[in-house]
Amino acid sequence: MGRYSRYGRAGRRGGIGVVVAVMCTVVAAVTALALVAVLINLRRADTVAPRSAADAYCSAGSGTIPLSPTQASNAALIARIAMERGLPDHAVTVAIATAMQESKLTNIDYGDLDSVGLFQQRPSQGWGSVEQLMDESYAINAFYDALVKVPDWQSIPTEDAAQEVQRSGYPDLYANWDDLARAWAQALTGEVAAGAGCALEPAGGSDRNGLVNAIGTRFPMITVSDGAASASASANASGAGASGSGSSAASASGSGSLVLSLPSGLSDGDARRLVWQCAVWLVAQARGYGVVAVRANGMEWDRTGGVWSGEESAGLVVSVALA
Repeated sequence: MGRYSRYGRAGRRGGIGVVVAVMCTVVAAVTALALVAVLINLRRADTVAPRSAADAYCSAGSGTIPLSPTQASNAALIARIAMERGLPDHAVTVAIATAMQESKLTNIDYGDLDSVGLFQQRPSQGWGSVEQLMDESYAINAFYDALVKVPDWQSIPTEDAAQEVQRSGYPDLYANWDDLARAWAQALTGEVAAGAGCALEPAGGSDRNGLVNAIGTRFPMITVSDGAASASASANASGAGASGSGSSAASASGSGSLVLSLPSGLSDGDARRLVWQCAVWLVAQARGYGVVAVRANGMEWDRTGGVWSGEESAGLVVSVALA
């Protein structure tokens, strides 16, 4: 008879059943809410608009302000010309800091008095004609011509070297850009691996021939070949010797790809620096030529994510995917 008692065994079983039922209801509700949240997030992911050109940006190092793709392209040209002239990294730092202060790294056709261009150089002060100074390569070389004449320019602070060239009324302002300039100099000279990236809008097309010509001008020591042809050659090659460069070439194979091969005989350090000089230069030029991905030394950058991923490994090949 105990099982019929209000507080007996039957009562306890009934209470447990109610608790279990309530718990099941709660679990079901939580699960349903979680599924709804997942579906909402998936729908949001599907409807996220691609990045616009106005939202594109490039960055180097950490804690520095981002640059626009145009600014990054100009910084890359500043660095490349320094490398062509055999100048040390400090020259690039000084030049980028100067151009940031003078023109925000933009090739403008106006300024104080008759100043124009990246460095706001003045035709009336013997820097050259307006037409010459609006040519970025001419202006950069003119700046370096003046910089290398400054006593001890390689060892004095960035702002002091810049002031000796520019003779600005506000000499202390160049120091504001020292960290940013150094981060970009390290990335563009290959001192650090994968040192800069750009997050860009989707590419509307590509300029394959223009990119090949630009590589030939800025990196004449590098051999450029078609990605599909290189991948086919790698697939037909045998032995361990073919596998070193073949993997990168094959991974970017297709009609919209290029393979850039470094010259043989470089030391490990020189090869690494040249790989990253080339790879980061390509990223900085990606908008202009429709580059969608770059692979170098086991790492990859794509214009959607904007950052490098993977782990670095030695190599002599840079692969480029085009839109």
